Amino acid sequence: MTSYWIAQIRQVFIFSLLAFASNFEYGFSTTYLNTPVEEFKVYLNESYQRMGRTMSESTYKLLWNSLLNIWFVGFFIGIWFSPLLNDRFGRKVGFLVGCGFALVGAILRLLAICLYRPELLIIGRFLTSMCEAVTYQSCILFLQECSPTEKRGMMTFLSEISYSSMCLVGMMLGTKQLLGRDLVALTAFPVPFCALFFVALFFLPETPKFLLISRADKIAAERSVQFYHGQHCNVDKVLKEIILESQEEEERSTSWRAFKEIFKEPYLQKAVILSISALQNTVALWSMLLSSTFFLEQIGLDQAAASWSSTAMTLGYVLGTIVGSTCIERFGRRTILLSFTIADNIILILYVVCALISPHFDYFKYGCLVLLIAYAFVYGSGVGPISWFISSELVPQKYRSIVQSTCYSLNTIIVVILTFSILPLYAVVDNAFELFLLGAKLFTINQLSKYNRHR
Repeated sequence: MTSYWIAQIRQVFIFSLLAFASNFEYGFSTTYLNTPVEEFKVYLNESYQRMGRTMSESTYKLLWNSLLNIWFVGFFIGIWFSPLLNDRFGRKVGFLVGCGFALVGAILRLLAICLYRPELLIIGRFLTSMCEAVTYQSCILFLQECSPTEKRGMMTFLSEISYSSMCLVGMMLGTKQLLGRDLVALTAFPVPFCALFFVALFFLPETPKFLLISRADKIAAERSVQFYHGQHCNVDKVLKEIILESQEEEERSTSWRAFKEIFKEPYLQKAVILSISALQNTVALWSMLLSSTFFLEQIGLDQAAASWSSTAMTLGYVLGTIVGSTCIERFGRRTILLSFTIADNIILILYVVCALISPHFDYFKYGCLVLLIAYAFVYGSGVGPISWFISSELVPQKYRSIVQSTCYSLNTIIVVILTFSILPLYAVVDNAFELFLLGAKLFTINQLSKYNRHR
């Protein structure tokens, strides 16, 4: 009995390591700019003064908006490196390359603060986002292809749990009570962890599915199964399951050919439409993770209350992912995705209503705070995690990476357009900017209602 629990703990540790190797820097980079907004404004002003220039308010807004949203430009480019690295050279190679360059990006970010060079901050953020696009897809493929079939949903949820946890860490460390007043310490924090995860990945084997199907190396695949499933697993049974899942994949396909087939084969088209529709759920959360402190300040909360409220929102996100990981195998993807998407849209509408009323009735701003936390909790419980990994479950092995890249890139284009527009729109239409997101979300609900209930 003791050996059984040791094996289970070991398995969770390995998959958690994989998840944090991708999402430690990914989550931290998403939110570390959110809470110390004022400190970064001081940093940018001082940087301009050291260069003998004066920074106007319009220049600051343009620079800040560019700094926040250059992430999505880099992510879009990185998405298309994923099929090349993950399909041609292996999931492990893609993971290592992504983590290695993410470490370089983290070091550039630290140097930008030390040397007062904002351009290095933008370059570092761009490089990190490009690499995280690769590592995130590598991580999903690892979690999907290495985990036991009966635990696949739960193990895949580890990606969202680790991401939300690091969003919380980035948000919390950015408060003035912790590292928000010391930007050098704040940006130095992830560097040793990035180095640790990069080294750790060298000791993890390639996924058994890639070894068996793409490399036809049965011996290496057996060793990989034993590593990820445990020494006492039925290796032959696992390999047979992998072969059965891949019976339709005997004929290899190049990335370009696979890309063309996506738009020719009806079942692949449906998978892409469904995946893109599901990913529209992520658009609103991005604006919250990047700028929630700013939004809360605009409805009357002071800077300290707004930053800690943003941290509470991220804590709700973390708790939601933990709850969701226990429910995913009980209720199924379709039920959770549809019901929670509808709930999140209702919460989003209520948030807009409370924000619009708050200038006239002050206590409604606290309603915004509660709704923000509720939105993040519901998102983490099922909407976000399932939206990110659903594409890899709907298509055969040889199409997974290219379908992921197609869906993520199209979603990133939408995110870039909306996130670049959010702050300018906010100045024009105030809190009603969130209503611009509802059209895409209604389309999402319509498409998700067609999702095969038996998948």
